[in-house]
Amino acid sequence: MQGYFGKIREWTWDFGWGRFRQKRWYHQLTNMWNIPILIMGFLLGRAMILESISPFAIAYLIVIFHLARRQWPVVMVSLVLGAVSLETAHAMQTMGFLFLLLMMQKIFQLFGKDQINFAPLVVLLSSTVGHLIKLGYMGMTTHQGILSSVEILLSFLLTFIFMYSLPLFTVKKKRIFIKSEEIICLVILLGSVITGMSAWEIGSLSVVHMVSRYVVLLLAFIGGSMLGSSMGVVTGMILSLSNPKEMLQLSILAFGGLLAGLLKDGKQWIGAMGFLLGTMILTLYESQTAAMITSFYETAIAIILFLCTPQSFLKQVSRFIPGTAEHQSVHQEYIRKLRNVTATKVESFMELFHELANSFRDDSGKQKREDQDHLHQSIEQIMGKACMGCRRYHMCWEQNMMQTYRGITDLMALVEMKGSRQVLEAPEFWKRYCIRSERVLHQIKTQYHWQEQQAFWKNKVKDSKRLVYSQLMGMTSVMERLASDIRHETRVISAQEESIHQALEELGLSIGRVDVINLEEGKVEIEVEMTHPDALDECKKLVAPLLAEILGEPITVFRKMVQDRTQSSIVTMGSAQKYECKTGVASAAKGGGFISGDSYCYMNLGTGKYAVAISDGMGNGQRAQAESSAALKLIRRLLQAGMNEETAVETVNSILSLRSADEMFATIDLAMVDLNSAVGRFMKIGSTPGFVKRGKEILMISAANPPIGILDEIDIEPIEMPLCPGDIVIMFTDGIYDAPRHAVNKDALMKRLISEIQTKDPQDFADCLLEKVVRYHHGEIKDDMTVVVFKVERYTPEWATIRVPGLRRLERSTVVV
Repeated sequence: MQGYFGKIREWTWDFGWGRFRQKRWYHQLTNMWNIPILIMGFLLGRAMILESISPFAIAYLIVIFHLARRQWPVVMVSLVLGAVSLETAHAMQTMGFLFLLLMMQKIFQLFGKDQINFAPLVVLLSSTVGHLIKLGYMGMTTHQGILSSVEILLSFLLTFIFMYSLPLFTVKKKRIFIKSEEIICLVILLGSVITGMSAWEIGSLSVVHMVSRYVVLLLAFIGGSMLGSSMGVVTGMILSLSNPKEMLQLSILAFGGLLAGLLKDGKQWIGAMGFLLGTMILTLYESQTAAMITSFYETAIAIILFLCTPQSFLKQVSRFIPGTAEHQSVHQEYIRKLRNVTATKVESFMELFHELANSFRDDSGKQKREDQDHLHQSIEQIMGKACMGCRRYHMCWEQNMMQTYRGITDLMALVEMKGSRQVLEAPEFWKRYCIRSERVLHQIKTQYHWQEQQAFWKNKVKDSKRLVYSQLMGMTSVMERLASDIRHETRVISAQEESIHQALEELGLSIGRVDVINLEEGKVEIEVEMTHPDALDECKKLVAPLLAEILGEPITVFRKMVQDRTQSSIVTMGSAQKYECKTGVASAAKGGGFISGDSYCYMNLGTGKYAVAISDGMGNGQRAQAESSAALKLIRRLLQAGMNEETAVETVNSILSLRSADEMFATIDLAMVDLNSAVGRFMKIGSTPGFVKRGKEILMISAANPPIGILDEIDIEPIEMPLCPGDIVIMFTDGIYDAPRHAVNKDALMKRLISEIQTKDPQDFADCLLEKVVRYHHGEIKDDMTVVVFKVERYTPEWATIRVPGLRRLERSTVVV
């Protein structure tokens, strides 16, 4: 029994080892011999132009020499075998030219010029030397000289073509897509290879005709009419150069490829019928009936080969051809992977910043322990310097330790309340208890003074740590939102893009492409490529209204970007918010000067929020203007980066508070309006009250906070107020608010001045208020004055929607996160 199972194990081992060795032998064979490269080498060795020009062999070998060094000897043999299959004299000439090529490459290698960049020069020199030897041996004639010059030039040009096309067969790496120049060079390579099948026939049928028609039909069905017709033109041109009698093949292949490409959206047999129709129409020019029947049979065999081609092969080839659905899906998958990798890296940086922020966060438990330790250390210092050596030391610190400890802490509280620099006397209870009462009190004052200095610098360090912590946490939140935005993507639906593209073309617009980035309601984002740079008005008046009709929600133009070195522009459009803000500004410098210490800014943050800010620098002139503008620049950058408004203001305050004592400070008046809900958030740091005019009612917005940069830490309490369409928000600096200096109730005066202004336009409102204040003060401007007025309005499209007959509203695509 053991022998039986032993034989089974032995047989199983031999069978498995045999399969393993067979697999290993197959991999070694494929690694050493690239079968497509060898087949193309054999056919290019046979390829001829005008029955005497053969520029393909040396150009092919030199490129293979650089791209696949281990395979070039086998490729050289295949080139020679192809030439032998044609005729012996051609084989001898090809072999001689190939040896000259290797010798010239060796010479270049000795001079350190063996890179592939020098391959065309090597081919040019070796081909020139070979033809000079040939002409010297056979005799120089004008005709031979012209043919030799043409062959030298073609060899030089074909080297560049093979350098672009052969890496598709030799470089083992996963390619996402093929460049346009690579496609052109690949078409020329395939046409040259097909030429090598000349003179091969199956009965009366030409193999080169059948193969060329099959390749043209295949590429036309995959890449469309453009690729099919171009392949037909190139192949037909090369065939006609190889045999002038084949001139009709150029028209047959080009027209057949054109019709097959136009019908590629149908099934395979529909495209095949289009190709058959195109070839048969031009075959009618044949005067002989036998030639027409032969051409029909050749086309029919090509169609049969095409119909027998597996769908998996067609899809695999389509992945590399731009414009196909398979190529688009591969490209989107590649982009998705890149976005995931980018999001992962951003998240790793987010985690890093979060850990760094936690390292700077204050620990309340640790702080409490440190305070207790400092108290114990202070008492030990006092005990060592004031009580050591006293005759009552044993009684105070051993028998009555709790009473002594309580008395010293009471003295420390007294010193902390009165201050260490004032003259203090020991209380009566301590004089009766301690015989060194004054000495102990002096040591307590000394320790408290030292603790004050230590606490000052520790608070500075804490402020710096708090600033770093808030900055890092702000960066963490920004990166978290960035990673979320990167990962958030939508499913690309070509049907919607085609519908939008078709609707725009029906309006008579010239559109390059339409990219749907997001179709989620309220977050629509669509990019339209216009063929000319001045496309903003067209998008506002035509494209945006049409998209609003198709999507069923207001669409507005976000931005326009003109592409470099092109005449096209990319316009980004998306969902319009429910509300919009219109802003007006009026300002005047002190004494009618040119430089005002006030600064202002207003902007749409692009996140559905609108920001308006005013900053008043302390004092007047250039220095005040520098302080106020610096504060606003910091806030603007932080808000645009996506940081929360409270964090942004606290960060700017911490930065300014760390400056030297002679620096000036600035006020901040910030208003943030949510354009989807019309809720306003107002933050006033040292600024004057603001006002909201709602019909005849005047509402005041005020808060008591010191100017920014004075205190190390400020407690900001934003004021939230729901705004209504038509509300006018008025913000101004103290130059406006304090101008009527004799007024007892300035708030009531400002309300009266605002109520007297009847205009609804924000710019006119700001001009009128500034004029009223200046006139109220008899034309004298004693301080910088700035008024910023913005009005909240419900968004109304500037142009009505455009309805296209027969165009239905698009269905929303499902969001994929």
